[in-house]
Amino acid sequence: MSERSRERRDTELDPLTLGGPGRAADPAGDETQPGPLWPQAYTNRYEIKYLVPARDLRQVRAVLSGLLAPDANNGQRGGYVNQSIYFDSPHYRYYTEKHEGELARIKPRIRFYRSALGAEASSVFLEFKGRYDRIVAKRRLQLTKAEADDLLNGGAAARVMQGHNDAVAREFIYLCDRYNLQPCVMTVYNREAFHSDFYGSLRVTFDTRFQCSLATRADSAPAGYIEALPGGETVLEVKYNEQVPKILISRLNSLGLQQRTFSKFAVALERCFDQFRSRRFRASRFQ
Repeated sequence: MSERSRERRDTELDPLTLGGPGRAADPAGDETQPGPLWPQAYTNRYEIKYLVPARDLRQVRAVLSGLLAPDANNGQRGGYVNQSIYFDSPHYRYYTEKHEGELARIKPRIRFYRSALGAEASSVFLEFKGRYDRIVAKRRLQLTKAEADDLLNGGAAARVMQGHNDAVAREFIYLCDRYNLQPCVMTVYNREAFHSDFYGSLRVTFDTRFQCSLATRADSAPAGYIEALPGGETVLEVKYNEQVPKILISRLNSLGLQQRTFSKFAVALERCFDQFRSRRFRASRFQ
């Protein structure tokens, strides 16, 4: 990104990029109106992430088994599928904020929850996953599948969301209008979720078979997905409020696992574009 474009981007107001000392713009009105700071808007939720090699996954499960209980959402299959389609500007504003390490950033997305890959969605949400430094939170609004499909097919947010008098809807309409947000990448993975009977705020998730695609329709054929982590690693996330149980971290450390900064959104975009460039290079050799 050029210095001029970075300077122009950094001077633009965004409802959720003013974090620390700034004020948030009001998506529904005058941008100069004071708004809540991120730490006030967000609960104290934190995430620790690990990438677990396939060879170590069974051992990790065994070490944590005595601390965790399966989440009710896992169902009879022992897990469920998360399918997320992320929105960004034509110049990848939100990806750039992640890449440059901005303290305050968001990721707008539509998420489909499915019992299995190819199954009908049990629920659909428009979500903002936000971060201020280490504080993470998610705000969401339930959509119908028809509304989600309309947005993913290029429908104007103001028209599609007109029936929702909700802060999430108003903010999404504002951001779509201001930054010309468009669906840009899809992630799909199997999730197993666990909680603890001893630590009420603790949630641990195992995300496997992490795939991605530049196709951004909810019904895109799985044949077009590519492996986001070619090594077959599992993304292990530890989510908690206030304090993480020391015994859990101690057990993970005993296995040699190291905490990682990891964004599925960023990894998916990079992986898809790397393969796209590679295919173009291979094709050009035979033209």
